[in-house]
Amino acid sequence: MLASLIIAVHDNSARCGTSFSAMLPLMSGDFSSIDYGPVPPNLQAMALSLLISQEPPDEKAGRLKAIIASTRDQADPFSTLLAATDGPNVVGAGWGQRLPGQTALIWPPRVIDDRFEELTDRLQEELDIELAAKGVQIAQTLLPNIEDADARRLIRCGYEHAADLLYLVSVVGRERAEDSSGELDFEPFREDQRLRLEGLVERTYVGSLDVPALDGKRDINDVLDGYQQTGEFAPERWLFVRANGKDVGCLLLADHPELQQCELVYMGIVPEARGNGFGADVTAHAQTLARRARRERLVLAVDASNDPAIVAYVEAGFVEWFRRAVLLKSFSSAANLPEA
Repeated sequence: MLASLIIAVHDNSARCGTSFSAMLPLMSGDFSSIDYGPVPPNLQAMALSLLISQEPPDEKAGRLKAIIASTRDQADPFSTLLAATDGPNVVGAGWGQRLPGQTALIWPPRVIDDRFEELTDRLQEELDIELAAKGVQIAQTLLPNIEDADARRLIRCGYEHAADLLYLVSVVGRERAEDSSGELDFEPFREDQRLRLEGLVERTYVGSLDVPALDGKRDINDVLDGYQQTGEFAPERWLFVRANGKDVGCLLLADHPELQQCELVYMGIVPEARGNGFGADVTAHAQTLARRARRERLVLAVDASNDPAIVAYVEAGFVEWFRRAVLLKSFSSAANLPEA
């Protein structure tokens, strides 16, 4: 089913923007005939094609690969794929890809051409209603910058610019420091230690400079579920960081073998243990583990306003890869629930 859908997306995306719009007569701006709702299976390929229609041609295959990887194990991954339809024709589409931890990744609405651009706000509003109804607590997306049309639309629809993320990469073999974490012990996580890890991660959040807009908006259990679904999870890559017999932090790594990289999903030090150089030691240990795994690079994301962390990562040999603006909307309070 999924394989045939992806083949159809390939075929449709090759035509998107030409024959799609040519199929429809010119409209006068009266959109009263437009319907909004979940995309039926026979139109999913067309809707997904629209979603990737503005990607650079050489990146479309990668986007399709990401869709395949992220939906492979989901029972109904496209239940929150919405379309604006005019009779049998899809004229617009948007997707709130549901993720673990009661979150969703927004694929911004796309329309077949500029005649239908004013439908995108309505599509986003309908999408938010659908996500809230399905129990999503936070919807978020990453955009190249806060000035583009997608960002302006999301802000009109109640999203906030939560942060700018700086993505950093450390090429294995070019680290600037040896693993000097002799003072620290690294204890692998076990599933029966979930409560211990939840408490520890919450303690490391105190005083954190990373995306403060998220403070208090997510249950720690949902946060860990989201971390666990990043890349390939293995308990031995989640580590309690200990000093003098006490937990002082944690290091959570994920593997992305298809990309030949490891990801530093989260690293944190509890407030009372900060200022001892433990952060640099944990970072060096993460680089060592990436090298032992025979990966080409270690990647991470950090709030672009978190200067102390950025300085520490640069000193460890990380360099800037790219930046993204984070926009999010919380559905956890009645004030932020979209009107049905």
